[in-house]
Amino acid sequence: MADFPEIGRYAVAQYLSSFELLWPATVQTAVDGSEQRFVRRARAMKTWNIRLDWLREDDADKVWKFFTEQGGRAGGFRFRDPWTNEWHEPCWFDTDDLAFVHLSEGVFQGNLVISTQEI
Repeated sequence: MADFPEIGRYAVAQYLSSFELLWPATVQTAVDGSEQRFVRRARAMKTWNIRLDWLREDDADKVWKFFTEQGGRAGGFRFRDPWTNEWHEPCWFDTDDLAFVHLSEGVFQGNLVISTQEI
């Protein structure tokens, strides 16, 4: 399984990136229309919002190539959590589209959302 590339100086994200844990819920609807919700604690979804601001051209190229090699949402890969340095697999992108904004000569900006199932 491929590893998400490091950018800059041994990093996978830049400041102002964030993550969240989401627990799926089961909704049961009664005959009278009322709902009862249950959180399934067995598996949480961990999602990282990776901001790529002021990205050098060679780092933007690494991320772009990795994204296209994985086929966007279709591919699975390993990702190192920027906060804990712990590897997670399988991870996937939440979109099939990746766009970088050209800020100035050799400087780009973009955003990625990466997810995995926690056990």
